[in-house]
Amino acid sequence: MTGSKAKTPSGRSTETKPRAKRGEYIRRYFTAQRIATLAMLTAIGYALSFLEFTIFPPASFLKMDFSNVATMLGGYMLGPVGAIVIEGVKQALCLITSTSGGVGQLANFMVTVCFIIVPSVLYKFKKGLPWVAAGMGVGCVLQVAASLVANRYINFPLYMGDQAAEMFSSLFPFIIAFNVIKGVAISALTLLLYKRLSKAMKWLFRDRKKSAKAGEAEDNDGKSFAKNEKEVYNDGMQKTITRSEDETRAFARGLAENFKGGEVVLLNGDLGAGKTVFAKGVAEALGVKEDVKSPTFTLSCEYEGRLRLVHIDAYRLKNGEEAEACGIGERFGDKSAVCLVEWPSQIESILPAHAIEVTIERTGDNEREITVKC
Repeated sequence: MTGSKAKTPSGRSTETKPRAKRGEYIRRYFTAQRIATLAMLTAIGYALSFLEFTIFPPASFLKMDFSNVATMLGGYMLGPVGAIVIEGVKQALCLITSTSGGVGQLANFMVTVCFIIVPSVLYKFKKGLPWVAAGMGVGCVLQVAASLVANRYINFPLYMGDQAAEMFSSLFPFIIAFNVIKGVAISALTLLLYKRLSKAMKWLFRDRKKSAKAGEAEDNDGKSFAKNEKEVYNDGMQKTITRSEDETRAFARGLAENFKGGEVVLLNGDLGAGKTVFAKGVAEALGVKEDVKSPTFTLSCEYEGRLRLVHIDAYRLKNGEEAEACGIGERFGDKSAVCLVEWPSQIESILPAHAIEVTIERTGDNEREITVKC
C-alpha cells in the first residue's frame, strides 16, 4: 500500500528515529557536569567582558577584552556546540548593560563564532600543537573577515548613518590590526590555560566512588571474561548479563584487551542501550586516553592508543555505496586500527565477514544482556 511508513521489528515507525536520536544526543550532551562547566565559563567570560581597554585611539570604539578566552576554552573542552552556547548566553547577558539595542551583541556573536568554530571542530578530529595552531590561524583570518563585514554592514550604518562608507574606508586598517592582535592574544592565552583548566575540571568533577566501582568491576568482570575468551571464540557466541555501566565497560575491556589490529566490531542496540558505554570500554583496553563520544553528526571519530580506534556511526548513511563514497569501507582493512560500527545494518553490504557482532539489549533499568557473535 502506497504511503505506508516503514516499521522497525518492534513495530515503531522509522520516522521517529531521527527525532529520538536528536533527543538522545541532547540528553547525553547536556549532562550535569557539562552544564556546570558551561555556566562557569559563561560567568568567567561575562566578567572578563567588563575589563576592556582601547588599543588604537583613532578607533576608540574597538575595545579589547579577553572574554573570548572562556569561549575558546569551551570550544576545546565541550566542542563547538558548547562554545556557541557560552558565547550566546554571554552576549545575552551583555544586553543588560548595552545601549546598542542588541545590534552590537549580534555582531560580536557573529564574529566570535567565526573565530572559534574552526579550531573547536578541528580539535575533535586532530590533536597536537600543529593542528591547534593551524585551527587558531584559520580562526583569526575568519574573525578579521567577519569583523570587516559586521562593521561595514551593521555597526557603521547604525552609528554613522550616511558617513558609514567614508568612515569605514578610513578605519578599516585599524579594524584589521585590532582583530589580528586580539585573535593572537586570545589564542596564546587559550594555549597556556587549556591543559591546566581541563585537568582542574576533571579533578573538580571527579567521582571517586564511581572510580572505585569501575576498578572493582574491571578486576571481577574483566578477568571472568578473559577466562571465557576461548569459549567465546570457539562456540561463536556468548551471552552475558551486566548490571551497571561499569560492568558493561569492564566486559568490553575484556573483549578488546587482546585485539591485535584489524578487528571490526558491530554494535547493535536501541537508543540508550549502552553502545557508547561499550565503546568506552573498548577504548580503555586500547589505551585511548580521550573521552569517547558517539560520532552522531560526524560519521566517524578516531582516537590514538596502542591501536587506533575508529568509531563509526552509520545511522545517517543510506546504504553501503554511500559509506564507500565516504571512505568508510577502507577503514575495515586497516591492520593498525580497530573499527567500532554503530547501526551497522545501514551499511550491511560492505561489512567484512570476519566482523565481531555485539548486540546490547536493555533488560532492566541498569541491566543489559550482551551477545557476542564471532
